[in-house]
Amino acid sequence: MKRTLLPALLLASFAAAQTAAPAAPSPTPAPASATRLLPPISDEPIFVAYPPDKYSVGFDHVLLEGSVKPGATFSLGGQPVDVGADGLFIEWVPLTPGENVLKLETTLGGVTSTKELRVTSRPQTVLRGAAQIVADSVLPDENRVAYLQPANLETRGVPVGFSGTPGGKASYKVGDLGPFPLAETSPGEYEGTFLLPAQLAAAPVSFTLTGADGTTATAESTGKLSVTGTGPRVAEVTATVAGRGLQAAGQVWRNGAGRNFVVYPRPGARTIVVGEEGGTYTVQVSDGLTLNAPKSSLTLRPEGTPLPRAVFANINVKNSGTHSEVQVLLPERVPFTVEQQAGQGGSLDLRLFHAVSDVEYIVSDVPTGAVRDVRWVQDADGVVRLHVDLNGAPWGYDATYGADDSAERNTLTLRVRNAPAINARQPLAGRTIVLDPGHGGDEFGGAGPLRVPEKNLTLPLTLRLAELLREKGANVILTREADTTVPIYNRPLLAEAKNAELLVSIHANALPDGVDPRTKRGSGVYFYNPQARALADAVQGALVEKLPDVGNDGVHYQNLALTRPTTQLSILIETAFLTDKSNLRTLMSDTGRERLAQAIALGLERFYRDAALKQR
Repeated sequence: MKRTLLPALLLASFAAAQTAAPAAPSPTPAPASATRLLPPISDEPIFVAYPPDKYSVGFDHVLLEGSVKPGATFSLGGQPVDVGADGLFIEWVPLTPGENVLKLETTLGGVTSTKELRVTSRPQTVLRGAAQIVADSVLPDENRVAYLQPANLETRGVPVGFSGTPGGKASYKVGDLGPFPLAETSPGEYEGTFLLPAQLAAAPVSFTLTGADGTTATAESTGKLSVTGTGPRVAEVTATVAGRGLQAAGQVWRNGAGRNFVVYPRPGARTIVVGEEGGTYTVQVSDGLTLNAPKSSLTLRPEGTPLPRAVFANINVKNSGTHSEVQVLLPERVPFTVEQQAGQGGSLDLRLFHAVSDVEYIVSDVPTGAVRDVRWVQDADGVVRLHVDLNGAPWGYDATYGADDSAERNTLTLRVRNAPAINARQPLAGRTIVLDPGHGGDEFGGAGPLRVPEKNLTLPLTLRLAELLREKGANVILTREADTTVPIYNRPLLAEAKNAELLVSIHANALPDGVDPRTKRGSGVYFYNPQARALADAVQGALVEKLPDVGNDGVHYQNLALTRPTTQLSILIETAFLTDKSNLRTLMSDTGRERLAQAIALGLERFYRDAALKQR
C-alpha cells in the first residue's frame, strides 16, 4: 500500500528506499490451522484506522476510516453516520484551518462510548499583502562544493530560488557576485540558475523580494556554494552490494538529488568525483553525464591516483545452460548501466563508463540461448555501449564482476536467463515462482478499517494462491508463511537465490492524504522493467475479467523495491483498496480472497501459456 498510516502500527510502505540487506533467511512455515485466520488488532468500541490523534494534514479534508462493533450506531460531531452491518465507516471529513476536534460516538445495547481526535488542517495558502519569503523553501538547502568548474552549462548551473508573496520582483547574490534577477515561474514561485565561476569561496545565497506594495523581504540559504579549483578526485566503490541483480536502492547513483536511478555500483569500480552536495558526491562518469552518488558508497583514493580508463579488446558470449553470458574482459572495474529496450524481440544496452573498446572480434557459443548477437559502439570518449540482441523478450538478467580472489576479478558478466521450456497444455508444471505476502511481523502495512491489518489480509490470500499454483504443478516458494518480519530487500534476494522465474508481491492499496476515497478503487498491477509488462498485463486482465465489481485501477509503470529486481520477472499486485468500502469487504471475506487468488492464478497460467505458444 502507498500511505503511511498509524505510526504505532505501521512502517513505511514497500516503496521506501532501504539499505540492501543480507541474503534472505528461509521462511518459517505456519501451522496449517492458522493460515486462514484474520486476527483483529483491536477490540475497542470505536476503532480508528486513520488518522491518528494529533495529526496534521496540508489539506482541507481528512480521510476518517475505522469501525464500530457490528450492530452499533455511530455519529460524527453529533451527526449520524451510516455504517454497515460490519460497523465499517469511511468518511471524507471537511476541516477548518487550524485544529479540528472530531467527536466520535457509538451506542450498542444501550451502552455509549466516545472518542475524540485532534486533526490540524494546514492547507497551502497563497501569501497576500506585504513581501514575505517562506523560510523552508529557500534553495540551496545543502552545501554544494565543486572541485573544479563544471565543463558545460547544464552541470555548472545550480538551482536557486524560494516561495514567497506573488507579483513581486526578486533577485539574489552569491557572496560579492550579483545581484542577479529571479523569474516568477508561477504565482509566488521565484526561480533562477547560478552558473558556478572558476573559483568561489564558500558563500550562502542571499535573496531579496520587493512586493507590489513596495515592501521588502530578505532571506539567506542554509546551503553554501563554493568552487575549490583543486581538480577531480578518484573514488572507489566500497559499499557492500547483496546479490547479482540490479535492485538495491541504498547505494544507487541518481541523475540528481531524489531523481531516477542510473548506476547500480559494484564494489571495486573506480570513478571520477568532481564535487559534493550534502550527503552525496558529484560523480562525472562521462563528459555528458554527472550523477549524485551517496558518500556511503564511495571512498576517495589518495590524491594523484590515475583516472580510471579501461581499454579492452575481448568480448565472449557463452551459454551456461540456464543463462547466456556476455563476458567483457576489462583491465579494471568501471561503473556501468544496463537498459532494457521494450518490444517483442527484446534487447539490452550495456554501457561502460571510463572505458574504450578496441574489440575487433567477438567469440560466441552456438547461439541457442537468450543472446542472439552483440555489437559495440563508442558512444563518446570514455563511454562504450554494447547492444545485445536477444532471441525474444528476456526472462531476467543480472550483471556483476568476478570474485575478488579470482582471475576473472575484472571480467564483467551480463547474464541473461534462457527462456524456459513450457508445456502449453500444462503451462505451470515445473515453473518456479516466488510469492511475497506483503508486509508481516512488525510491518503492518495498512491498518485496515475493519481491524485487520494489510499483513493479515495478504497472507491468507497468498497462501491460497500458492495452493492453486501447486495444484497445477508449480514449484512455489513464499517469502513468509507466518506473521514474521522479512526485510524488504531480502524478498527479491530469495527469488534470486532460488533461481525463480517470477517474483509476485501481493499487497492491498490505500490513498494518500488529500484524495477523496470515493474517487479511487480497483485492482492494479505494477511493473518497472519492460520484461515484466506482459506478465503484468496478463494478471491485470484476469483480475478485471473475474472481479469486475472490484474495479480496474490499471497497469502501472513504477520504480518500486519489489518491481525493480531484474533477475526474474517482478510484479507487485495491489489487489484492492483498503479505503473503499466494497473493495475492503471483498478483501475481508473468504469468498472475496478466493476470487482474487483464483484470478491471479489464472493470469499467471495465461502468461505462461502465451509464452509457450510464442516458442512454437
